[in-house]
Amino acid sequence: MKKYLPFYLGLLIIIVSFQSTSPLEEINRNDIKISVPDGFEIEDLYSPSKNDQGSWVSMAEGPNGLFYACDQYGDIYQFRMPEPGQVLDKTQVDSVDLEIGQAHGLLWAFNSLYVAVNRNWPNKGDESSTPEIRGSGVYRLKDSNSDGKLDDIQLLLKLQGAGEHGPHSMVVGPGGDEIYFIAGNNTLIPEALAQNSRLPNNWGEDNLLPPFLDARGHANNVKAPGGWIARTDPEGKDWEIISAGYRNPFDIAFNEDGELFTFDSDMEWDFGAPWYRPIRVCHVTSGSEYGWRTGSGKWPIYYPDNLTPVVNLGQGSPTAIMMGTDLTFPAKYKKGLFVFDWSFGTIYFVDLQAKGSSYTGQVEEFLWGIPLPLTDGIAGSDGAMYFMTGGRNLESHLYRLRFTGKDSSTEPSSGTETERDLRAMRQYLESFHNAEPSEAAVDVAWEKLNHPDRFIRYAARIALEHQPISSWQSNFFMATDPDRIIQSGIALARNADAGQKEQIIARFNILDWSKLSRNQQLDLSRATQLILIRMGMPNGIPKAQLISSWSDRFPSADNQLDREMSHILIYLGAKDAVEKCVRLLEKHTLEKTITHPEMLSGEVSGRSERYGPDVEKTLEKMPPTESVFYGTILANAYTGWTKELREKYFQWYYDILAAEGGASFKANIENIRQRAMTNVPDDQKTYFEEVSGVYAPMADLANLPKPEGPGSNYNLSNIRNITRKGLAKDFTGDLSKGKRVFQAALCSSCHRMRGEGGINGPDLTQIHTRFERGGIINAIFSPHEEISDQYAFTLFQLSGNRKIAGKIKSENDQKVILMPNPFSTTQTIEVPKGDIIKRELSPISPMPAGLVNRLNESELTELFAYLLSGADPEHVYYSGTKGFRVGDEDDADPLGLINYKKRKEEKDGDNKEAKK
Repeated sequence: MKKYLPFYLGLLIIIVSFQSTSPLEEINRNDIKISVPDGFEIEDLYSPSKNDQGSWVSMAEGPNGLFYACDQYGDIYQFRMPEPGQVLDKTQVDSVDLEIGQAHGLLWAFNSLYVAVNRNWPNKGDESSTPEIRGSGVYRLKDSNSDGKLDDIQLLLKLQGAGEHGPHSMVVGPGGDEIYFIAGNNTLIPEALAQNSRLPNNWGEDNLLPPFLDARGHANNVKAPGGWIARTDPEGKDWEIISAGYRNPFDIAFNEDGELFTFDSDMEWDFGAPWYRPIRVCHVTSGSEYGWRTGSGKWPIYYPDNLTPVVNLGQGSPTAIMMGTDLTFPAKYKKGLFVFDWSFGTIYFVDLQAKGSSYTGQVEEFLWGIPLPLTDGIAGSDGAMYFMTGGRNLESHLYRLRFTGKDSSTEPSSGTETERDLRAMRQYLESFHNAEPSEAAVDVAWEKLNHPDRFIRYAARIALEHQPISSWQSNFFMATDPDRIIQSGIALARNADAGQKEQIIARFNILDWSKLSRNQQLDLSRATQLILIRMGMPNGIPKAQLISSWSDRFPSADNQLDREMSHILIYLGAKDAVEKCVRLLEKHTLEKTITHPEMLSGEVSGRSERYGPDVEKTLEKMPPTESVFYGTILANAYTGWTKELREKYFQWYYDILAAEGGASFKANIENIRQRAMTNVPDDQKTYFEEVSGVYAPMADLANLPKPEGPGSNYNLSNIRNITRKGLAKDFTGDLSKGKRVFQAALCSSCHRMRGEGGINGPDLTQIHTRFERGGIINAIFSPHEEISDQYAFTLFQLSGNRKIAGKIKSENDQKVILMPNPFSTTQTIEVPKGDIIKRELSPISPMPAGLVNRLNESELTELFAYLLSGADPEHVYYSGTKGFRVGDEDDADPLGLINYKKRKEEKDGDNKEAKK
């Protein structure tokens, strides 16, 4: 990274011009570093957070130079942009005099301000004018008496869903008579709206095997179709779903061709997992589905029932997206997209290029900063780019970016005539989406089901699904063309009666696998899965024939095909599927096969202290993703196991836990192990638990108190919510009960508290002074994440591909005596020195995961009170004295003594004194 150029900034005005010939010039402004393209001028116009006006996340330009902006957790503000060379003053920024706010989306159109409010509705109340009950939804604000002030609020669409994955942005459609709106995956589609959809509303999870929900609890209750996009008339009376299957895109934009695009987010906790998807720009076509599903259920991009993105961009948190059309920027930017990443403070330019009936793109970094948490941006009527930073109560700024250099670039092409014709063909097919029954629709759709363009093929199938099934299902049984059979078979899977599954599968069987292209083979694999998902397991001869045909093809030496075929065979219980999958597990572990999307460069990831280390850690020890896939798929296998195969499988956990991934990676691996254990016969469970490094408490602990229970299969989110609520407000704990739960949860068997307990783990008396509450929860929930060298077991790689881990009790020239059970000092294993190939620290913690799952919520609360108090009877949790407690607010101090705001005020005061 180049050295930052020093730049002295005045007290009131910050304007920097660039005349360098280098592609990028960097500026250093106070503690914010911004890198701007050559020929551009940036101005820091205002900081709302420094003027007690919150952290701005949405913006719109109104009439006569009036702008609107909204604090993520507060009011809507209005102001006029200053002339170049000037800045805003607090006196020039007024709040809109209406009780509405917390908007993630603002749009001025049709002489109104449209507002997407993002906050929970209370359990009681109605849509009256009181602010306490003005929750999530799309509102229209108008000036009813033409006095220049907004004074009327109308709710156009009430929504359930809030937070950072709630309702988001809006944009006027290319025809100028519609509004398009986008919402994240925590926003339910209103039932009435779901009935009017260009995407057939028979959406489902469509996973053949049960997915693994995120171990930390994120979006576990969110089901299909995920994030969605709709359009409406200016009055908000006629709504229609356009597209779905997103995670959490924040914004949308149309290009010059009238085509819509969005910028969808990733799940950074999934780094290293085979189901991870990067941030990406998506082409929002009519009826499109982009395959987001919760946990491991996300669809691969090659599934024919979803569409492929325009371009992937690595990691980040997508916010704004805008076309360069209305910016007075060099010609090269006119037909491309600017997309904003909050996490790594980068604005990317995506040079859109026509590709068939859709687009592809070339990505370049346009502008970046440290720190620069980008929220929203718009093209001003003056041709400048206006953008904001902030969100999550971070320091917020409003910037203006203008081009003042000389433009020698040329405007890119809009594509060839052939590509324009293909777009027109797709759009014609889309005209039959959500349309009345017509013979023409069936004829046109059927003809294009085998088109080589994926987006046209997809549009044709969606058009077919909008027609009565009776008007086209006979075509399927008479078809001979592979693509038409496969694509209409997918349509039948989603619409036909389950009693037809054997007939549909039989029709698939007429296809000669060896003569199908690779893409057709992938599509047929998915079509078969959808028949099984939607219509159920076949029986008797049809099932046997299905197993036989797919077993003959598997494995194929093609990673994607093998993934899909293994799904089918594990689901069907094919007798040789487990053996084949274990062989692939071993192969990909040994070869370290990585088919993970590209990660960010070290330079870009270094722009975020919070998210960068996860990227760098994953890059350093990237898991073999194909191996993880087979570890995941085998956890669902219920037949075909031998003792030898299970030993190989459960020892694999030592290999995979040595890798690194996102925040949920190791906890997800433990969840996979636990599901696999449910398919082990009861009389073998103890043996295979020990093979995978998990030992049960010994008889020595029989005298410890037992949990009251009943327990639960807690995830990280559960534990956080339970402890936040339990330790808040009126909680007064019982020290003796806390001690009892500490023992019942087996904590005392390895850890000491105030001089009492075991010595196999660290003393926990002072844990609350070294770690915040969240860190303690993480350590209990996912003990494999961080293992101190002082307490880690030693892992021995033995001949015959065997592994054993434990604490070394003694060692001589002939053997090593190991204590493999952390709960016992008497259980030992002799390991001959001649069998040892390698020794290293074990990646599996001696502390088993899930120990708190035996506790009920009250016991869980008492345990954390005990830990967070250091068992001090004078602590606020036990003494009953007044004080701030965990749960007083989301960012409460884990000691329960002082809250976040007070700590921040004290820190700010210290900083001011230091500066003096």
